[in-house]
Amino acid sequence: MKLFARLSPCRAVASAMVGVVVSVFACFTIGVGTAQAQVSLDLRDADLRSFVEIVSENTGRSFVVDPAVRGNVTVLAPNQLTADELYEVFLSVLELNRLTVIEGAGADRIVQMNTARELSSGDASGVSSGYETRVIPVRHVPLQEVIEVVRPLLPSEAVITPVPGANLLILSDRGANHARITRLIKRLDQPRQADPIEMIQLQNAQAGDVMQVVQSMGIVPDGASVSIDRRSNALLVSGPDEMRQRVRLLASRLDTQRESVSSRTIALNYADAAAIADVVLRTVNASGDAAQAKVRIVPEPQTNTLLVFAPQDRMSEIVRIVKYLDQRPTQVLVEAVIFEMTVDGFSDLSVQFAAVLNDALVGGVQFALPGRTSLINLVSAVSNGNAPDLGPAGVLGGSTYNSSTGNGIAGLITAIASVNSTRLLSTPSILTLNNQEAEIVVAQNVPFVTGSYTSTGDGSNPENPFQTIERQDVGLTLNVTPQINADRTVRMVIKQEVSNLTNSTSTSGGEITARRALSTTALVRDGNVIMLGGLLEDGSGAVNQRVPGISNLPVVGGLFRGKNSTKNQRVLLVLLRPQVVSNDAEARRITKNLTDKAYATSASIQPLDEGGYPRADQRLLPYDGADLNQPFDAGFIDALAQSRNFPPLPSRLRFNGN
Repeated sequence: MKLFARLSPCRAVASAMVGVVVSVFACFTIGVGTAQAQVSLDLRDADLRSFVEIVSENTGRSFVVDPAVRGNVTVLAPNQLTADELYEVFLSVLELNRLTVIEGAGADRIVQMNTARELSSGDASGVSSGYETRVIPVRHVPLQEVIEVVRPLLPSEAVITPVPGANLLILSDRGANHARITRLIKRLDQPRQADPIEMIQLQNAQAGDVMQVVQSMGIVPDGASVSIDRRSNALLVSGPDEMRQRVRLLASRLDTQRESVSSRTIALNYADAAAIADVVLRTVNASGDAAQAKVRIVPEPQTNTLLVFAPQDRMSEIVRIVKYLDQRPTQVLVEAVIFEMTVDGFSDLSVQFAAVLNDALVGGVQFALPGRTSLINLVSAVSNGNAPDLGPAGVLGGSTYNSSTGNGIAGLITAIASVNSTRLLSTPSILTLNNQEAEIVVAQNVPFVTGSYTSTGDGSNPENPFQTIERQDVGLTLNVTPQINADRTVRMVIKQEVSNLTNSTSTSGGEITARRALSTTALVRDGNVIMLGGLLEDGSGAVNQRVPGISNLPVVGGLFRGKNSTKNQRVLLVLLRPQVVSNDAEARRITKNLTDKAYATSASIQPLDEGGYPRADQRLLPYDGADLNQPFDAGFIDALAQSRNFPPLPSRLRFNGN
């Protein structure tokens, strides 16, 4: 049977400073063999020292309060608290006010946290809630790593100090924090897996010298190690991956024998050995390093090979440069269309007549117009008894002539209209390497007399006569130098010329040639067409001769007039299209297209074979779509020699069974 009794309030504390009434009700529950006090708290701006007294009376603890401890507290606990629960609330109130309890043998001290570490008893027996200083051993993890993790979790008043020689941590903090921090350190202080051991073999440098350099650089962290194996001249490295990679890189740079010179032959596939040797030498020697003076590159033109003599550490760089420069060059196919058409027209109408007295012209009309015969030539031929040459086109001439007296009348009417037309269409194509000049010439090599000399000597016959002759190409000339850019545009330096003979001579002698030429630099995209020359000439001229006055008479005046007129037109058109050929597939495609066009062109100009004598031989292009990679046709060999096997001949190339 238990007896419960409600007691009157133990103490009423009045705070004169703030005028707040604090009521504390202490209730005691008395049982058989047990006694436990329960307290209900209702403190509002109560003095802190009064709250310490309440806790002391209800928990049975003795407290020594530091004179610097001041302040008011508010604690509202409507539910009843046991003595242990009251003490936990008390510790929380002290912590909020930056205070702590230092437990002692007879009495506990209440002091400020910033001075607690100086007064800590250091007694770690049991679990305490006061301010303590404890020693925490660390076995596997570096102390600095533990401090970097724990420091942000501690209050500002807590102090943690490492002891590197003994692998210890000294922590001054509240007892509750001690338990939390100690558990965290135990979880961090776990044995790590053993770092792998790597052997770095050295070829030229001594392992001891390299190890001294590595250690002096300070790249070996705590827990890692670098040692040497003198038997194999190697470094033994144990530690994190990053550290081992840095040691490996440093050792590779130190393990270089710069004084050794090696030789190597590099066979080139596309580039010219002499050009590549000059470029590589200028590139290597550009740095001005004294070691580069030992680099020698000798081109061997017969096999297109480079002989390289260089230090071992520079050889790989030189080989890399040569391989980059020795790439398959890109080609350019330049197709041109050159069209020229010339039309020359001439017309003439004139009347000439005269009286002849004593074989001489004594009166009449005569015109000196080019392109037809004259009246004098007609009269001279008649008087001499020769057949007169009346000239081309429509000519009507006549005369009455008495050979005994030499008198008569002669007349001549000429009418002519002529048109000379010339059409020239050329489609040259030329394939060249990138940045290489190419030229195609389709012309006649015509001799022109540039001088002559005759030595008469003592007699009337010349001695040692001679002439100087210069030969010049008259026809079509196309010169082009392409440069392929990164965006597949082609920069072309173009020189193009078209010339022909005019079938007329100059007054100083020699035939006159007509020449049309252009020289330019153009930028064209791959496959596009540009027009470089588009020339249209339209000229006309007239010569009119007449007898003044009488030529104006109607009807009769036409007998006293002579006129001729000329008219000419010329059109010159030049088109160019570059095509970039990067690989064999593009080359085969373009070759097939061009040969197909050539085959169609040869078929269109093939003469018709009517079956009669003489027969027209079929001379088509021997390609109609079959593979070009075959032996050349032996069709030029005499058929009789083939039939008689005089010597054995290769078989003829067949296309599609023909």
